Amino acid sequence: MKTHSCLLLLALLAAAGCSRPPPPPTTTAGDLGVRLALVPDPPTTGDNALLVTLTDASGKPVDGARLAFQYDMPAMGAMPEMKGGGEPRSLGGGRYRIIYPLQMNGDWTLTLGVEAPGHAPARVRLKVSPPRKGFTVESGGGPGARTGEAEGLEVSPYRQQLLGVRFVTVEERELTRSIRGFGQVEVDERQLADVTLRYEAFVESLAVAETGRAVKSGEPLLTLYSPDLLAAEEEYLATAGADGADAPLRTAAGRRLKLWGLSDADLARLRSQGHTAGRFTLRAPASGVVLEKNVVVGTRVMPGQVLYRIGNLGKVWVQAQFFESEAPFVAVGQPATISVPALPGETMEGRITFLAPRVDDKTRTLQARIELPNPKRLLLPGMFADVKAERSLGKVLAVPTSALLMSGEHRYAFVERGESRLEPVAVEIGATGGDFTQVRAGLSAGERVVVGPTFLLGSEAQLRDAIPRWSAQ
Repeated sequence: MKTHSCLLLLALLAAAGCSRPPPPPTTTAGDLGVRLALVPDPPTTGDNALLVTLTDASGKPVDGARLAFQYDMPAMGAMPEMKGGGEPRSLGGGRYRIIYPLQMNGDWTLTLGVEAPGHAPARVRLKVSPPRKGFTVESGGGPGARTGEAEGLEVSPYRQQLLGVRFVTVEERELTRSIRGFGQVEVDERQLADVTLRYEAFVESLAVAETGRAVKSGEPLLTLYSPDLLAAEEEYLATAGADGADAPLRTAAGRRLKLWGLSDADLARLRSQGHTAGRFTLRAPASGVVLEKNVVVGTRVMPGQVLYRIGNLGKVWVQAQFFESEAPFVAVGQPATISVPALPGETMEGRITFLAPRVDDKTRTLQARIELPNPKRLLLPGMFADVKAERSLGKVLAVPTSALLMSGEHRYAFVERGESRLEPVAVEIGATGGDFTQVRAGLSAGERVVVGPTFLLGSEAQLRDAIPRWSAQ
């Protein structure tokens, strides 16, 4: 009887030993062993616990570690992304407990970061799917897991479709840089003429009495009286018949009148009349528009004083200004398209004929001069103008600008590394032309990159430390 009782006891003990649950699964994170367990298993809506046991390479418990924890469920359709953190607590003996809540059943990603004294930072990512039991370890972290090196994102084709992910191929293409500037219409300085006198006089009458009037070369502008001119003409008449020794006097008197603006026809008329009244009709030196008029009847005019300024508007300048960043793409001889708000729908073609040798200190712009024919006189001095020029950058490796994600001072592109894996890659960019940006380094021809929801992917990559945090590094 005693023998039978002992055998039964041994059988129960054996059965109890067989029904003991298996030890929690162990994974590695760098040089650390990580044992994980869920409480409860499966997790439920509400508070849950993740039990973590850390050991070193020799199997000794690791105490004093700092744990960081985050759970998340990506956005799906109209449902926004859900994520949050946990409350780590040390239990001693290398054991730690993290309390975290889950809002609903479904696929959740749990990310655990570990920093232990004497060990490299590491990270473990696992997936739980309540109401199913257990979990799946998606990745472990090793040395450099927190340095921002790309480890990639697992994005299923279904989620790619929900996010609107599209791919384009990195390839060489012709890039053209569009440059926009602003400016103002001005008179061609080579088409300006000032009407002045070289002697003192008084204005007696005006033939052109208003600014803006169009005049032709040789057209009378005003009549003046000058005592100095009267004396010079009388001297010329007095020597008109001189010859022999007095011939130089006649020549000198005639030369002085010519230097004062009298023509040979004026001198011939003076000789035929035989007398002078000291009056003279001043004529336009060139055809154009009167831009300035500085005299009225009775004005006393001094030598060198500007009476009229006449400008020809058949050809005008546009003094354009381009921002400093666009200065390398502006060159003499470059075609430019001009439009003015005063003439909606009208565009005019011209060429850049001059570039200033320096950038303006105050506006930080580069001035460029564009010459334009103006046969219809539609462009008037003082009008504001919009300027557009283009510069070919040649055939370069390029991607759509929408494929690039800015993170601080860096640019990233998500490169396809398989059906469901996207890897964020740092890209060194060059100039931008239209909807495309030149790639100097980081991508190779033939690679496929994401266009579209790069910001959403960037947010998930930030969450999972696939790329550096939003900061200038």
